[in-house]
Amino acid sequence: MLVGCSFIEEDPSSALTEQEAFGSMSALRQNAVLSVYHYIGGNSDSQGLQGTGRGVYDLNSLTTDEQIIPTRGGDWYDGGYWHSLREHTWTADDSSIRDTWDYLFKVVMLCVHGIDRIDRYQLPDADPEELNELRAELRALKAMYYFYLVDMYGRVPIVTRSGIPSDSLTLAERKEVWQYAVDELQQTMPLLSREKSQIPENEYYGRMTYYVAQFVLMKLYINHPVYTGEVNTALYDSVLVCADRLSTSYTLEPALFSNFCLNNEQSVENIFTIPREVGIYSARYNYFHRSAHYNHAAALGIGGENGASATLQTLQVFGYGTEEQDLRFDLYFYYDTVYANDGVVYAEDGVTPLVYHADKIAPDLTGSPYEKNAGARLHKYEHDPNGILDATIGTNDIVLFRYADVLLMAAEALTRLGRDGSEPLNQVRDRVSSKLLTVAPTLEDIYHERWRELMWEGWHRNDMIRFGKWKGCTTVFPIPAELITMHPQWKQNEGYTP
Repeated sequence: MLVGCSFIEEDPSSALTEQEAFGSMSALRQNAVLSVYHYIGGNSDSQGLQGTGRGVYDLNSLTTDEQIIPTRGGDWYDGGYWHSLREHTWTADDSSIRDTWDYLFKVVMLCVHGIDRIDRYQLPDADPEELNELRAELRALKAMYYFYLVDMYGRVPIVTRSGIPSDSLTLAERKEVWQYAVDELQQTMPLLSREKSQIPENEYYGRMTYYVAQFVLMKLYINHPVYTGEVNTALYDSVLVCADRLSTSYTLEPALFSNFCLNNEQSVENIFTIPREVGIYSARYNYFHRSAHYNHAAALGIGGENGASATLQTLQVFGYGTEEQDLRFDLYFYYDTVYANDGVVYAEDGVTPLVYHADKIAPDLTGSPYEKNAGARLHKYEHDPNGILDATIGTNDIVLFRYADVLLMAAEALTRLGRDGSEPLNQVRDRVSSKLLTVAPTLEDIYHERWRELMWEGWHRNDMIRFGKWKGCTTVFPIPAELITMHPQWKQNEGYTP
């Protein structure tokens, strides 16, 4: 569509004629709206909101003190890429930062194109009510993607229509992008479906709904000081309003594991997920495959890459090795002697049991006695023995938003308002038999509880910044250098070479 501006060159009907793609209400619904949802999950690097590498998830997780992919001899150096994430030495030339920008804007532009097609639809079978609902759904989905863009890049173009000349694109200030996303969600909310998004039997399975939009609004409200540079206490009250609305339809699962098991689409806690099913959906979840030692994975009949592990800071927050060790540690991590299929997994010699030495993790393990087996590994989603492609495609859906996060945001909002946030916080703690708080929690209490509850779910960078724990020189990633070259009027984010 636009020469030299690839991040807005997306046409969802490119493989179909105009008549085939938009010649009826059913075709319009499929090709202008439903087709966009194929991109929320991904099956290659930098694609999808979660499940793949070198994209949204890695940039929000491996840049933090939550998890690490250490160098293990000849493994995981990869030109220093993983080191650059943990040391915050990435640059505006980093290809994964550009690819992630392109991915996020790809979905934005698919939404823009879809809205354009809906606005132009004038065939005899036009249903004005459905057209309004489809338009609202795409506007809200686009606003969700602007949440990720404002969080990760800060200043980005706000694109509202097709056919915008390349040289007219400007970078909106972060506060303006935040306001745009909030306005779009508030305006579209009355038209969004009240069906639950995580239930396969529902028409809106895996789609934007009223409840998904409420969750995104909560994220925009709770992070408003970061995105706007100002503190508006009324927006913390708005967080609580969203939480109350979500509480009418969602609750905590009695067993935390139910959110990540093979049939987790039955969860009453998950609000928005990426559908997965062998033979139906192609979205991949690579993280166990990436984390597991080769022999551990082989015992399960798949390949493993022996990479991602918990940091020492994570071990400390979970109370690893102490009498106060959090019960979620057993659910979220493989550690100590490794078992699979009800038996011990053995090391390379076939005799010695494989042991994950959780507290021996370090950024560079080359030459260490623990080079191959240091670090507690990912154990959150149930392994699907019938999965394919190293079980990266399986049955359990990938969890993006869940009600436990809603409760923790409510606790945080109450605390920031100077009120007692113990009630929603204790709901989360009580579910895993953690000691209940008898006094009002501090922000530090809430920060650590979010770390424990949401480990491996891709929120830690967002939390570190909001709670003042981020050690980097800038809280946003750079505008990709190639785009600065294409648009000389754009100014690079502060802290990066122009």
